[in-house]
Amino acid sequence: MNSRIGVALTFLRNAGFRSTAAPRGRRYFDGELKCRAGTVPVRLQITDWDFVSYPAIHLRERPVFLSSVSPHLFGTNGLCYFAARSVILDRYRPEVALSQCLEQARDVLDRLCSDADYRQREFETEFGATWMLGQLPIPVSLLLGSVGAHDEEASCYFLDGQNHAFVSTQPREVDGFCKARGWSKQTSRMTCWLLRAASPPTLPAAELPKTVAQMFAWFRLLGRDAYQRLQTILGKPEYLASSTAMFLIHSPAGWFGFTIKLDQVKRTAYKRRPTRYRQFLHNHGHEVAVSRLAVTEVGSDFVHSRNLSFPSLKDRRITLIGCGAIGGYLAQALAKLGAGSGTKGRLTLIDPDVLAPGNLGRHYLGIDHLYAKKPEALKAALLQQFPALTLIAEPRSVDFAKDLSGDLVINATGEEALSEALNHYHTLLPSRSRPPMLHVWILGNGQCVQALWVDRKKFACYRCLRLPDLERKPRFEPLREPTQTRVLGCNAFTPYAVSAPMSAAALAIDMTAGWLQGDPGPRFRTRFVEAQAVREIKNQNLSPLSGCPACSTTRSG
Repeated sequence: MNSRIGVALTFLRNAGFRSTAAPRGRRYFDGELKCRAGTVPVRLQITDWDFVSYPAIHLRERPVFLSSVSPHLFGTNGLCYFAARSVILDRYRPEVALSQCLEQARDVLDRLCSDADYRQREFETEFGATWMLGQLPIPVSLLLGSVGAHDEEASCYFLDGQNHAFVSTQPREVDGFCKARGWSKQTSRMTCWLLRAASPPTLPAAELPKTVAQMFAWFRLLGRDAYQRLQTILGKPEYLASSTAMFLIHSPAGWFGFTIKLDQVKRTAYKRRPTRYRQFLHNHGHEVAVSRLAVTEVGSDFVHSRNLSFPSLKDRRITLIGCGAIGGYLAQALAKLGAGSGTKGRLTLIDPDVLAPGNLGRHYLGIDHLYAKKPEALKAALLQQFPALTLIAEPRSVDFAKDLSGDLVINATGEEALSEALNHYHTLLPSRSRPPMLHVWILGNGQCVQALWVDRKKFACYRCLRLPDLERKPRFEPLREPTQTRVLGCNAFTPYAVSAPMSAAALAIDMTAGWLQGDPGPRFRTRFVEAQAVREIKNQNLSPLSGCPACSTTRSG
């Protein structure tokens, strides 16, 4: 370590940096970055000699050639020169790592000074973080829940004891959020006006808007429709109902907002003629301050779609049969993929069993749900994580006439007899009302997991995986060794590690993701645990088995 630090100190000294302080393990070095527009005095702060975190660079003086509002400059002139985790610095060559940082910092400053398109583009990228800067006291943190694409207003709930406010069109969502977080229920609420801008926010020449006059001028640049919508709202009496007018705007750079504190006397005086208050704001807007609000999205559309490049399970009706080892992990994965979100979406959980001590070692749920009915316990656990979802718990056995409906049915029971029965009634359904069905199970002692997607009759059904002989031999047998079972009293079970149901759930969710992208194939898949005594089986779209007792007679339907 000392030799590496010595190399780093030598590099910095040769680069013109001198050490100024070393409090509590931190090292500060003052130096200069020679940019094309001039020299910029900077302070380099190193707290992590492993370079997992980048050294911090602060401008000791803000040069005249840098605008007062610049992307990548924050707080007390801190410079963001590398996006977090975008570059891996070589901890074994600290002089190279530091050289990279200084070169990148110089390049960022050069571009900020000379490239207007770069400034505007980076301003849009960082807009959510920049919009709040430079305000005291710091405005309330705004959480944005669910709002529709055409909603023009929502309710803003101020949460008791928290520095947060929650905006949503769905009161149930706010209640669920507060319950999940353990926050006190909202004590007051006000109207929040929603606007939409076609243009991205424009980088202001001098400073971010601090007054109504500056906000009006800057708002014009967001587009004519957004500006006129703002003026229309200010011409109606409803915005005078509260002491503060709140506006949220959706732009190509995301959501942001601002508030205007309204004068109590004028609110009352202009109640019947609100356009006069609007005129007052135009005439005296330079005297009226605004608070800029940063917005953090927490609604279902954001939570369940942010990490996807394809549609989520929003508005899909999903039935999960089996809430055991596979079903527990799968239910959580389906919820994360958006099952139960949207006005039409629902996730139905079906299982007749309770969570027993023997389940705990490989189930998603734990002791806090011991002896609870599995569907109800899963619903409670998932609503704690995603309170806005619509989940239906059905603690019962399968109803073949009722449960094979919706947009997708998943059989995660892992029970072959029940799976054959489900397959039988599924094949009897008319094509127009037959939802796709996904079977997923664990083989042997967890050496591999398999899944079969059954939708069209040109492909195999679940029974097609067994030969139509008296022994019902597997059509594909990956296991080379007999499966070990254990018996306790009158109960037998198959031991396998917790990784097996997690792997099965992952396989099922991958096939579901494929379905959402338009192709669930290959419809028959096998995943193996490495170094197991198994035969490789190709993932494929299986043809129906000739003579299959389940689908051969209904294949023309």
